[in-house]
Amino acid sequence: MGNLKQKTMKKLLLLIATLSVFSAKSQTFVYHPFPESNATWNINMSQGMCFMGGFSSEDYSITFSGDTIIENLAYQKLTSPFVQSNFTGGCTQINFPGYQGAIRQDVTNKKVYYVPPSQLTEQLLYDFTMEVGDTVKGYLESFNYPLDIVTEIDSVLVGDNYRKRWFINPCYEIYLIEGIGSTFGLLKPSPGCATDMDYYSLTCFNQNGQSLYPDPSAECQLITSTKEIDANSDVVLVFPNPSNGSFTLEFYRPIDILEVRISDMIGNIVFQTQISNQNKINIDNLPSGAYILTIINKENRTTIRKIISCP
Repeated sequence: MGNLKQKTMKKLLLLIATLSVFSAKSQTFVYHPFPESNATWNINMSQGMCFMGGFSSEDYSITFSGDTIIENLAYQKLTSPFVQSNFTGGCTQINFPGYQGAIRQDVTNKKVYYVPPSQLTEQLLYDFTMEVGDTVKGYLESFNYPLDIVTEIDSVLVGDNYRKRWFINPCYEIYLIEGIGSTFGLLKPSPGCATDMDYYSLTCFNQNGQSLYPDPSAECQLITSTKEIDANSDVVLVFPNPSNGSFTLEFYRPIDILEVRISDMIGNIVFQTQISNQNKINIDNLPSGAYILTIINKENRTTIRKIISCP
């Protein structure tokens, strides 16, 4: 009788473990449409290579700015109110405020279409029906070979719900998330696996006044040209990114920075230190992949960057 109970308990534990693994990798079957209003995407750009050397970092928001009609179809206009740009050497500003194009979605077919600025012809922006092995097509299609291919589909927690996620680029760790878009900057085509390209990162996503990505605790305010943004103590340059395992951090006002942490993608802290004006951070002992850089200032405000290490 005792052996029977033990065998039954082992089977139960094995079933629980199996279900846990399946749950972590499973796909949600509830479709989350793309937003059409009251949403903000905050994006960071690190310039890969500048003429005459130097480094550049830009932060900006993309948000909605009303409706429009293009070729008899209804679209939602996208705009960037302000671009917070910091650069040295031969680097110059790349992204500019203003109209960023227009989108419309086909909820039934789970697709989003995009009309770039100064154009009237729409292109496929997101296809949320792709399967493993499918090649990414449309506006986000890589301009370098090999083209991006869906290698894995799973789900990620966004707010209180799980959303489907497609892994399309291992070189720059690019995911497409249902109802949010690309982690490589929403509207930026993929660089493929080319080196020294400008690196874009979706730092946070806010919908209806609630921060949803990367988690509900993320501070995700619309970036504007107010003095509070211009003189913000947590403006930071992170270069190079991606790197070979070594990063340099340079701060706009380093005296206000208290601590720097680096975490893996499931939240485990892998590096933590006090910081000063300019510091070289070595994580070449860690596996290649994406990490979250969190910068904390004396007012307990945090700035988040996604970094990629390829030692």
